[in-house]
Amino acid sequence: MLNSQHTTDIISKFELYLDDSSELSSTDELELVNKIYQEICDDRPWEFLKKPAAGTLTTGVDSFGNAQYYISVPTDFREFAINNQSNDNTVGTENNMSPKVIFLSTQTNGYTPWQVVNFSDRRQYLKSQGYAYLDMANSKIILCAAPNATDLTYEFDYIKIPPDLTAATVAPYSDPLFPARYWDAIYHKMAADDQIIQIFDRAHSYMAENQARYQKILLDMQYFNSNLQI
Repeated sequence: MLNSQHTTDIISKFELYLDDSSELSSTDELELVNKIYQEICDDRPWEFLKKPAAGTLTTGVDSFGNAQYYISVPTDFREFAINNQSNDNTVGTENNMSPKVIFLSTQTNGYTPWQVVNFSDRRQYLKSQGYAYLDMANSKIILCAAPNATDLTYEFDYIKIPPDLTAATVAPYSDPLFPARYWDAIYHKMAADDQIIQIFDRAHSYMAENQARYQKILLDMQYFNSNLQI
C-alpha cells in the first residue's frame, strides 16, 4: 500500500504490476496517471475538492446598458458546492431550493445568502435581490439585481478541478489530493487500461472499445452537467 509517496511511486507501482510488459513511454505513463486521477475526481463532488471563494463584486453593464454586479468564475471551478444547510437540526434554514448560495456581506459583519438559480430561469428573478445565476459561457456569476451599497463582498463554496499531477520527486511536486491509502486505485486502473491498449493487434479496428470509452465519457459529461443544474 502507498502511504506518503508521490506520483513517481504510483508509476513505479504500475510498472511493477505490469512486470515491464507495458510499451508506454514515461510521457504516456504520466498522461495515463492523470487520466485516471481526473476520472476519480470527476466521480462525485468529493469533500477533498471543496474550496471557498471570496472577494469583492465586480461592476459592469449588461447588453442593454444596465448596471450589472458579478463574480468572475474561478479558473478551477467545476460546480457549486452545497453550502446552505445546517448540521444542527435546531437551527432552521429556510430554503425551498437547492442549498447552493452566494453569501454577501452585511453591515453587521454577517452574510446574506443569495440563492443560485438556473441560467434558464434568470428572467423570473430579474431585478429581484437575493438571486444569482451562473453564466458559464462568459465565466460569470451574475446577481439578478444590484445589492445594497454596503454588501459588496462575497463568499461561496465550490468543487474545484484539481491540477494535473507531475512526475517531480522533489518540491514542487504534486500528490493526489485524496488520502494516500487510496492512491492504489490509480495504478490498478492504469494497469487495467494498459492491458486494453496492449491486448489487441494493431490492425484491430478498436471500434467497440472506443465506442464504450466514448459512452463512458459522455455519461461523465452528463453527470457534470446535471450537477450544474439547480
